[in-house]
Amino acid sequence: MNGRMYVIKSIVSSIMFSLVLGGLCFAKAEANPAATKKKSTTSAKTAEINWIKRTDKAHSIGCDDWITAAWTTMLIKQGIVPAKDAGEVARVVLELLENRGPGRTSGWTYFHKTQDWFAEKLGQEVGGNVMVVRTTPPARQVVLIRYNLLKRMCQIYDLQEAMLNLAEKHADTIMPGYTHTRHAQPTTFGHYILSAADAIQRSTATLDLGYHQMSLNELGCGALAGTSLPIDRDLVSAYLGMEGLIENCNDAVGYTDGFLVVVCGLTNITNILSRIALEMAFWSGTEYGFLEIGSHGKSFLMPQKSSNPNSLEVTRLTSGQMIGQLTASAIAGLREPHGDGHGMLHMEDSTMAALDLASRCLQIMTHEMRAIRVNKERMLSVIRESYIASTELANQMVRDQGLDYRTAHDIIHNFVVESRKQNIPATKARVELLDEAARKMIGKKTGMTDERLRELLDPAHFIKVTNSKGGVAPEEMARMIADRRKKLAEARAKHLKRIGKLEDAQKLLYSDLNAFAQTDKKQ
Repeated sequence: MNGRMYVIKSIVSSIMFSLVLGGLCFAKAEANPAATKKKSTTSAKTAEINWIKRTDKAHSIGCDDWITAAWTTMLIKQGIVPAKDAGEVARVVLELLENRGPGRTSGWTYFHKTQDWFAEKLGQEVGGNVMVVRTTPPARQVVLIRYNLLKRMCQIYDLQEAMLNLAEKHADTIMPGYTHTRHAQPTTFGHYILSAADAIQRSTATLDLGYHQMSLNELGCGALAGTSLPIDRDLVSAYLGMEGLIENCNDAVGYTDGFLVVVCGLTNITNILSRIALEMAFWSGTEYGFLEIGSHGKSFLMPQKSSNPNSLEVTRLTSGQMIGQLTASAIAGLREPHGDGHGMLHMEDSTMAALDLASRCLQIMTHEMRAIRVNKERMLSVIRESYIASTELANQMVRDQGLDYRTAHDIIHNFVVESRKQNIPATKARVELLDEAARKMIGKKTGMTDERLRELLDPAHFIKVTNSKGGVAPEEMARMIADRRKKLAEARAKHLKRIGKLEDAQKLLYSDLNAFAQTDKKQ
């Protein structure tokens, strides 16, 4: 393939996705999903961009400076910064937030630069107190990860929506179901897509936990034992929009497990996407002809090739790279004592890399779920004359003849083998061959007609009657999809509250800072 052309296309695609990141992620999450699922693309994009802008705006002051402001405001409120200095310190902190402070560098560099900046603005006597009890790495990594995870989860919700739409559209699109890469039972393309969507939904629950763990406050742990100063760790949590506190101070300073939870959740999702990308790549080839994928790549050498599944191959490649980041995340904590150490400063490295890799996979597969075209007739044609629905014939013999399933299974196995020897398709199945197999096993005929036998072997009949919970029947698919849409709407609504919580936290922080900034001004 032309690698440079593909890279250019990928860059353009990434830019486009950045503009509509997450698609329908936040669009009216509170509404009835059944009523909103068909909203116009334009309104969905507009709503989504608005929510992403809110997320970015909440972090536009910089993760490190937000933490510094939260900590310093708590020191003022607790009287650790003397009341006589409160107004001046508050004004300098507001200046920090407005103009962005020393910027995001390595942990120690940021700390030293920020401390020097405060000393320059306030003098050493006052500025030397504004970062008291603080150390690295607490909070500076989790706030950054939390910010990026917010966006990634939005992309995941968008993918889920696209998958549910595709599953619903093809709930009655009959195709072969596979076990051990061989035809097994009839299924529908919608049921297949929903099976992957369900797996992604479970992994999203892991990321929900990951978000919570990236929203636990580590600040106030000191070096590992806490402090005798009257700090208020819960107030800092409120200023940062945290969901809780890592209470034990040694646990806080050596925190690693939350990072691993995030990368585990992301890896689960990319693993699932890799599996379906593999099958979609096969199914879009000439030998299958089931699908036409949305993104094509052409060969540099072979002029006839214009349908290389490049995007699907990139998904699989990227999913493999994710395993490296999962390993790195596990090792990052494994190699350190259970406490603070230099390695604790780099827990974000592999986590951020994993978030970037996940974004690439999510963008590609969301696009495919929206753009893919399905050849319904081809999918059905490869099994229309096969004996793929034989399990339903066995079920019916159990009901009609009072047989145990194993006996019915053996009768039908012998019947199918003989039918294939005689090149008889299922659409022309002959009950005399079934009766002969039954006579040898149970000493009597089945009493079935040719017409009934062929109906039971029809893939469409199989789909219609296989209505157990989780099955392929249309009414069961409709129930499952409605349930998944409800769960997705609930997840989106929860996510909206998270963004609101961060906005409210900043409002509280600014309110207290502005109040302190006025305390020593002349009336």
